[in-house]
Amino acid sequence: MTTRKYGWLAGKIVFAIVYFVFAGELFLRVFAPEPILPRYVCATPYGIRGNEANRNYWHTTPEYRINIRTNSAGIRADKEISYEKCSGVKRIVLLGDSFGMGYGVDLEDTFSSQMEKALHAAGWPCEVVNLSVSGHGTAEQLITLREQGFKYQPDLVLVAWHGSDLQDNVRANLYRLEDGGVVQASKTYLPGVKTRELLFQFAVYRWMAEYSHMYSCLRENAAHLIKYTVLPAIRSLSNADDSEEEPSEDTQEQRVAYYEKLSLALIREIDKECSAHRSNLLILDIPVKLGRMEFMSTFPTEGDRSHGFKIFCPIDIFKKQNGKKLYWEESQGHFTPFGCCLVGEGLAAMIIESGLLEKRDCQSGE
Repeated sequence: MTTRKYGWLAGKIVFAIVYFVFAGELFLRVFAPEPILPRYVCATPYGIRGNEANRNYWHTTPEYRINIRTNSAGIRADKEISYEKCSGVKRIVLLGDSFGMGYGVDLEDTFSSQMEKALHAAGWPCEVVNLSVSGHGTAEQLITLREQGFKYQPDLVLVAWHGSDLQDNVRANLYRLEDGGVVQASKTYLPGVKTRELLFQFAVYRWMAEYSHMYSCLRENAAHLIKYTVLPAIRSLSNADDSEEEPSEDTQEQRVAYYEKLSLALIREIDKECSAHRSNLLILDIPVKLGRMEFMSTFPTEGDRSHGFKIFCPIDIFKKQNGKKLYWEESQGHFTPFGCCLVGEGLAAMIIESGLLEKRDCQSGE
């Protein structure tokens, strides 16, 4: 009798769980569709995240459905790209996060594709090598450039700056400030990668990641909790940082000041590496959308100075569009195809005007 009762209770629990999952999935699909944006990232041999190779998957939101494909090097591209570049063709290496990778638009609509198209039309044959990875901050971009970027012999390195980089660079703990520069603090930053690789071995989990609204909702909320609550708490309890320049008092103003100093030091390090390889550097400052007619730069300029960097910020161009939709509004806020077109054409115009596809004097920018 007792065994039957326990069996009946277990059956009710299983039924309740299954009912909750199916009811939740049905409710979200019909009344509150969740953006389904699977991220296929993996560990690289140099200790940070990279895109999984040879992937073909879909991003689906209430506003769009787009296809993402990666080649054998994990680059979002429809072709293989050799390290050797063709004679007479200029190379641009793009470093960025999900904005750089082109979330929200098909490959031909990404700002990198639009930039390449505009440069070709202006008589500058070029090829963009997009090494962006969703979630990357400047620290991971520096490592990517050193380990992979320069192998593609770039004439220009384009860094897509986003406001999230400020916290990402600290959270990664790959570098710390020392004597105004950066030194390596850790050799790896692979948040959740091993767990994801294990789970993706199961077909049921892969299906949920690509098609389930319920899973997407739970994953995004859990990721937000870990990213903005759990990890900062662990970091503050562990070796706070042996750098004397990091603030000891946990005030918002001090934190932001430290984040900006670290980010600027990382960009200076990228610029130094570019100079040594005679590659030019251009920074795309991706504005934060405050409204359809209001945008804000997050690049840490310490006043009005750009620190000698070439920076393209499309705010003035965006303000002239009379409130047209430049960012998706229900799907994590990436650029729309129209927004990408404006950014790509603006980048191409600045590259041509500033002569950034010409060889750099290795002494400049020092």
